[in-house]
Amino acid sequence: MKISFSPSHGLNAGLSKRETMRCMKRAGFDGIDLSMCRYMDEPEKLLTSEWTRDVTETAQIARDEGLEISQGHLPYFPGHTPNPGDGSPRAFSEHWLPLYRHALDAGAKAGCPVAVMHPMYMLEGFAQTVDANVFLLSELINELKDMGVRVALENIFARRNRQYIGASVEKPETLVSVIDRLGSPCVGACLDTGHANIFRLNMSECARTLGSRLIALHVNTNAGEDEHALPGAISAWCARQDFPAFTQTLKEIGYKGAYNLELACSLLPPEAVQPYYSYCAAVARALANPPE
Repeated sequence: MKISFSPSHGLNAGLSKRETMRCMKRAGFDGIDLSMCRYMDEPEKLLTSEWTRDVTETAQIARDEGLEISQGHLPYFPGHTPNPGDGSPRAFSEHWLPLYRHALDAGAKAGCPVAVMHPMYMLEGFAQTVDANVFLLSELINELKDMGVRVALENIFARRNRQYIGASVEKPETLVSVIDRLGSPCVGACLDTGHANIFRLNMSECARTLGSRLIALHVNTNAGEDEHALPGAISAWCARQDFPAFTQTLKEIGYKGAYNLELACSLLPPEAVQPYYSYCAAVARALANPPE
């Protein structure tokens, strides 16, 4: 399995895009997770040609340095705030569809094959959440076909008063229902292993539930909060996830995408970027491709 990761850790440390891509290539990564989230809280800046150029430039520099565009991430609505407007799927769509369309267009220009999307949640329940996402994505299906980009719905969470709450979007069954209702090869699923752990869901069972619908990964771990830590980097008594078993499950279901890390870290000093990427790549490679 190929391995991929975000260039944001190098960029945030002050390295240029090219320096960052070279660090990632030297570390042994095959591809990048292309962020399309810049300015997502400032739509007047997101909906600009300058923003599109930034995305396409990042992708081109990655390719110049021998890296693939493995997958990307669309702007997303945060799970700790109420839905916009009157909270209806129509109000959500009116607010977010222009952002999604602009980002998907940039992703298409950048040659990004899969763009991860946070699904809309409705606190009223499972059926309402499925209906809302079918309504939203139905508006994009024909455009996705023309663009050649697939959307991967991610298992996410809602949160109120700093507490995680069940809102259907954390369950793989919800993603399955939306994807199957749409019936389009343009829409699949992204499994975030850390999000699954927050709700004490077994990531291997989640992958089996998603089956052939699984087209992207966010591999990370945590001790119950959304830390987005590297597997193996948290205390052993906090670790609940079996990553070798997860890799075996990915093989069983025929997963074809990249083993993509999605990690958080504090601001790195520039001189730590190369060893950090090398460390992460070594872990990813060992987990994604264990010896037979």
